Amino acid sequence: MTRAVLPRISIAEICWFMLHDTIHHRGQLSVYLRAMGAKVPSIYGPSADEPWM
Repeated sequence: MTRAVLPRISIAEICWFMLHDTIHHRGQLSVYLRAMGAKVPSIYGPSADEPWM
């Protein structure tokens, strides 16, 4: 039986992937909330749905 060879991935590549994955899921959350008629919360900064201070 042969063993699978895993590719070598640097910490920077893992962090870059996690950043893009987080951005992707944040976008999905915004789309789903708007489609349901809910207000999008200010997760990582101001949202167009929340008034300015």
